[in-house]
Amino acid sequence: MSAGMTPAIDGIAQVRAIAWDFDGVLNRAGIRGADGHYRWEARVRTELGLDVSGLTEQVFGTRLRALLTGEEDILDRVEAWAQAAGHRGVAEDILELVFEAEHDPDPDLLRVIAQLDRAGITQVIATNNDPRRTRHIAQQSGMGDLVEAVFSSGEMGVMKPDAAYFEQIRAALGLEAPEILLIDDLEVNIDGADKQGWLGWHYQPGQAMPLVQALMPLLLRAQD
Repeated sequence: MSAGMTPAIDGIAQVRAIAWDFDGVLNRAGIRGADGHYRWEARVRTELGLDVSGLTEQVFGTRLRALLTGEEDILDRVEAWAQAAGHRGVAEDILELVFEAEHDPDPDLLRVIAQLDRAGITQVIATNNDPRRTRHIAQQSGMGDLVEAVFSSGEMGVMKPDAAYFEQIRAALGLEAPEILLIDDLEVNIDGADKQGWLGWHYQPGQAMPLVQALMPLLLRAQD
């Protein structure tokens, strides 16, 4: 391969469906910033006047799998922190701000979704998120209107990179594993998909152009 060339995706011609990760791919928020903090921390501090010290650890620091597979309710965790900190009655307000602050879709990738839709490619969101945030993504944010379905660990009871996660999605789509492409920012998830026979693209935030070049065999179908 010549220097500067975008890597091709082996088997791209047989792809019929794309599973998009949400946080870190379609959504530019939902992950810690360079300063180690989430966007919602500043919003809660500014708009509700609350010191959020310890809230991140309380909500996401332990038993993350239980949260992301729906075994435990994120609202219960926020309420527990709020009561311990003397901030009664604000848990739902905090959670609403968290969801709003951590929603920042990448316009470049939204255009790619629209182009792939015109090319007849089935597209879904495949995310590790709790049930409450999943509903916000699928319904309130409007992202659910852009894809065929939103598959979330919080509703499926399993999470990436579990084999069962990928199998549930494959079965729901009614496709063979090599016909599905996962686009994800975590290499461990790409590896998990690969082990199940899926294709994968390790997405680097802000690198929409290399992805578009790799997807060109699919995008060109819109011209057929």
